[in-house]
Amino acid sequence: ILVKKYRNHSQKRVFFASWETYFLLAEAALRGWTTPTSAKEAYEKGIKASLDYHGVSSFYDTYIASTDYNRVGTSVKWDHTAEPPATVEVDIIDGYTNQAAKFAYKFPVASQTSYKKALNDQMTKVITQKFIAQNPWLPLETWNDYRRLGLPFFENMVVENPLTNLPAITKDNVKTTQQPDFFPQRLKYPASLENSNPEGYKQAVELLGGTDAVLTPLWWARH
Repeated sequence: ILVKKYRNHSQKRVFFASWETYFLLAEAALRGWTTPTSAKEAYEKGIKASLDYHGVSSFYDTYIASTDYNRVGTSVKWDHTAEPPATVEVDIIDGYTNQAAKFAYKFPVASQTSYKKALNDQMTKVITQKFIAQNPWLPLETWNDYRRLGLPFFENMVVENPLTNLPAITKDNVKTTQQPDFFPQRLKYPASLENSNPEGYKQAVELLGGTDAVLTPLWWARH
């Protein structure tokens, strides 16, 4: 149903929305750069712009005041930066017995994530809300943010057998750490470029500082 809402919606496709500008301003302000607004104000305006677009602005006040942690330990409220506990008890329905039960859910360990600094600091909040707002239109922007910041947090993929294209991730380290080469870093140059302009292709690869491969990090990405 949700897929059809976006595929068949009368609204035009989004390439650069107002909420992205606000979240970029929030990030810049957090970095101490000169901005026309505070990080908190830009952050909350970004959320409001996204909710307005989706027609759910009536939930705005409740949403920005929320101190509930999502499944990766991040809350919405700007000034709520307390880290989540190691575990939290949640109510579940057992899938085998269909009976109500309790489950001790473990939050990720911040130091083992690609970002490493925290699960609930203000930069994490900005990029998390930016990720939510950008869906479903701009997944490549989320990929860019993850490569340069390690945010938003994503679980490591499950590995049962070695992955030819991602050799760094194994069944032994998948549950204990994250590192940049667990995820694709770039798109390879099109084969047509190598065939039609071999000299230009050679120069482009030299500037990469590595091979023309998906795991070669770009200069601005985390290494």
